[in-house]
Amino acid sequence: MVGMKILSPEFPSPLTPYENDAPVLENFTENAAFSACDFTRAALADAEFSHVKFSGCKFVSADLRRADFCDAVFENCDFSGAILRGAALRRARLEGCKGMGADFSEGYFADTVAGKCNFSYANFGGTKFKAVRFANCNFSDCSLAGCTLKGLEIQAANLLRAELYGTLFKGVDLSDCALEGVTLSQDLRELRGATVSALHAAGFLRALGIHVR
Repeated sequence: MVGMKILSPEFPSPLTPYENDAPVLENFTENAAFSACDFTRAALADAEFSHVKFSGCKFVSADLRRADFCDAVFENCDFSGAILRGAALRRARLEGCKGMGADFSEGYFADTVAGKCNFSYANFGGTKFKAVRFANCNFSDCSLAGCTLKGLEIQAANLLRAELYGTLFKGVDLSDCALEGVTLSQDLRELRGATVSALHAAGFLRALGIHVR
């Protein structure tokens, strides 16, 4: 869905700055800007965040199950190994972030843009995407199985060996993505209505027993 409308984060009030020393976050955090704060292994399940910015922060192995981020910006943050199962990102921006091995399963992404992020070995199984754009992101060896797509743009992504089983990419342009070794249904139903490059199309046809000259 090229050129789809994606809402941007809104910041109607000034943000209270926090640098270096990570504060103790409450169940509800709003109008705050965090820089170089370390939330490694923090227990933040069910926490709510509204109108927040995080720059150079670490959430390594943090428990963010069912956390809700609305009007949120993340720049160069590290979510590697974090648990975000059932978490929601709404009107969010992620740039240059790491999420290797993170668990985003059963989550909800809406009006979210991620650029130059590394999600290798992450689990997005069962996640719902609505008006979401991924640009130049690494999804190698990750799971995108059983996802619901209601408006997804994925540009120049590395999907090598990714598990795509059960996710219908109808209307999604994957032509500039690396798709070698992806896991699909035997009948390739996940790719019906999707756009792929001629090179990848030939490979998928061979998987169906059709020889291309």
